[in-house]
Amino acid sequence: MNKKINDLFSQKAFTKKALLISLVVATIASSCSKSNDEITTETQATAVNVTNLKTGHLDGQEITYERKNGMNFFQGDIVLSDQQLAEGGAANKGGATFSRWPNRTIYYTIASNMGSINVNKINTAVNEYNSKTNARWVQRSNQSNYVEFIFGSSNGSDGWAHIGYQGGKQTISLDQYISVGSVIHEMGHTVGLYHEHARKDRDQYVSIQWNNIQDGQAYNFNKYTSGTDIGPFNINSVMMYWPNSYSKNGQPTIKRANNTNFTYNRTGFTTGDINTINAMYP
Repeated sequence: MNKKINDLFSQKAFTKKALLISLVVATIASSCSKSNDEITTETQATAVNVTNLKTGHLDGQEITYERKNGMNFFQGDIVLSDQQLAEGGAANKGGATFSRWPNRTIYYTIASNMGSINVNKINTAVNEYNSKTNARWVQRSNQSNYVEFIFGSSNGSDGWAHIGYQGGKQTISLDQYISVGSVIHEMGHTVGLYHEHARKDRDQYVSIQWNNIQDGQAYNFNKYTSGTDIGPFNINSVMMYWPNSYSKNGQPTIKRANNTNFTYNRTGFTTGDINTINAMYP
């Protein structure tokens, strides 16, 4: 499975490269087989306020993102820091000095208003990471670098997360009706994974249906070419967009390269996802 990960260690050995789980990381974020009650940001987003669209640089590549609620949203659910968007030397290349968590460990805490149902989903997702990958999620005691799971909307099924390791307090936002698969997806962004559909080689495997994309949302389907693709492209990755993400007419926005539809079920890790995370955290 192909993943794009922050080119964290591009100047170093291969193991020191942030893996960009191609926007297939979106495998966790979007798919045509999503149920009606699982309305994700990618699938149901309304037309973006053009005045909120900004340009910046990520790993030296110019990208478009949305400035909203004081945060920088990339491809719908990835939050970039101002420093990650700064153009310049290696220290400011989007995630190049952040991305990988020290000692393969992500410390976390859960907001008190999360609710027992979502707490159970978080616990399930944490167990998936801890039992299947080298990335360890450990409940925080007094660590200063950690992630807090916060409660989002009481009637939505979306989420968002800061990408990679940034230091200090980071957040993962989860709506009331988010699925366990999408919790794993958002945690994947925290680990340092991008969406699968944005891989450099994606055109060999999928076809973007530009005419079906909502007005103002086409930038979410641009390739992220500055990251590193690891392994083969994986259309079933937990980091993949849904087939109808940001559709304006109910028709697919992503098809297979041969122009046929694909069915996507975001339930959890594929072998490719696990291999990608383990390559990032050996």
